[in-house]
Amino acid sequence: MRILIISSQEFFRQAVQAACLRYDQNLVSIRTSDSIGQGLELAHQFEAQVIFIDLTKNVEAGLLAITQLAQFKNRLIITSADKLGADLMTRAIRAGSQELMPQPVQDEEVHDILQKAEKLISEDSTALQPKRNGKVILCFSSKGGVGKTTISSNLAVMLSQRFGSGSTCLIDANTQAPNIAPMLDLRPQHWLRDAVEEYVRLDSEMLKDLMAVHEASGTYVLAHSTDNPLGLDFSEDQLTKILLVAKGTFEYTIVDTFPLLSSLNLSMMDLADKVYLISESVVPSIRSARHNLEMLSQAGYSKSRIEVVLNRFTDFKGNVNPKLVEETINWPISHVLPYDRNATIAANNGQAGVLMFPESDLTLKLSEMVDSITGVPVEIKPLTGFQRVLNKLSNLLE
Repeated sequence: MRILIISSQEFFRQAVQAACLRYDQNLVSIRTSDSIGQGLELAHQFEAQVIFIDLTKNVEAGLLAITQLAQFKNRLIITSADKLGADLMTRAIRAGSQELMPQPVQDEEVHDILQKAEKLISEDSTALQPKRNGKVILCFSSKGGVGKTTISSNLAVMLSQRFGSGSTCLIDANTQAPNIAPMLDLRPQHWLRDAVEEYVRLDSEMLKDLMAVHEASGTYVLAHSTDNPLGLDFSEDQLTKILLVAKGTFEYTIVDTFPLLSSLNLSMMDLADKVYLISESVVPSIRSARHNLEMLSQAGYSKSRIEVVLNRFTDFKGNVNPKLVEETINWPISHVLPYDRNATIAANNGQAGVLMFPESDLTLKLSEMVDSITGVPVEIKPLTGFQRVLNKLSNLLE
C-alpha cells in the first residue's frame, strides 16, 4: 500500500508515518511532503493509493488539491485539520475527500482508515493506476565492505535460475561506489543515470531497454557507472519511480545500496518488501548494525520488515558467535552465511559464485535466503568430504 502524507506540520507527518509503520496487516510504503505543490507531483510519481492531507495551514489550496487528487477512483483521500469544523468537513467531502481525521493523530484511527483503504483497493475493478505485484528486496549496511554487492548479485542470479530469464532484475543504487557491473563482468550500453534522466516517462519497456542482461542467468541489470556518479543529484522521487516501474515489470527486484543511513536509502526501504541488513561478526560491523537497527526501530520499522544477515562467519575461538551478536544488537539473526574463499575467486573472475560453485556451503545458505524470499524451498545437496577435497585441489591448481 503506497501512502502519501501532505502537511506543512512536521509533527503531523511524523505522527501519521509512525502510525502507518505500526500497521501490521499489510506492507506499507510511505512518502511525505511539506508542501501541496510537491505533494501533487509526488502523488503522480509515487502513484499514491492513500493520501493524508492536512489543511491546518492552507485550507483553500488544500481543497483545490483534493479535487485534483480525487480524480483517481482507487485512491483514498483523508482530510485532517487542527480545527475540523462542520463547514470544513462539508467542503472537504464535496471536494472529494472520503475520510476525515481529527487531530491529534491516533493510531487506532489511522489503522481503521488503512483497513478501509485495503478494501477499496482490492474491490475497485475500475482502478486507473497499474498494479505493482513484484517484490523488492534491498541489501543495506551503513558499513562498507561487508559483502552487500556479493549477496545482492548472487541472490538475483539464483532467483533468475529458479524463475527463468526476465523474472528478476538487479539495480545498483550504490551512488558512490557501484560494483555490480564488474562483479558480473557486464559492459552495459546504458546506466542508472539514463533511467534517472527519463524517470518522468519511464515505463516497463523503456526500463528493460536501459538494462543489460546477464547472459548466464537471464537477470536484467540496471548498472551504475563510476565514470559519472550521480551522488547528491540522485533524488528520492527519481529512485521511487524507477523502483515502482521495476516492481510492476519483474517478479523480483534486488537492490544494492550505498552504505549510509540516508533519506535516499530510507525511501528505498519504504518500497522494499524485505530489507536485509548485512553485518559481520566483528566489533565495528556489530556496532554499526546496532546503531542502524536502533534508528530504524525509532522510525517504526519492525523485525518482520528487516532481517539481519551475518556474513562471512567462521567458527573459531575468540570470534563473536551469532548468539552473542543477537544479544548485542537486540535483533534476531535470520541468516548466517559462511566465509567462503570461492566468493572471492568468483568475484575476481566476474562470475556469480552460485553459478561458478553451485554446491558450495555459501551457495547452500544463499539458497535458503532465496527460499525465505519466495516461500518455496528448493533442496541443494551439500558437498561430500571427498568433493570438498577435490574442489580445494582444483582451486590450488588453477
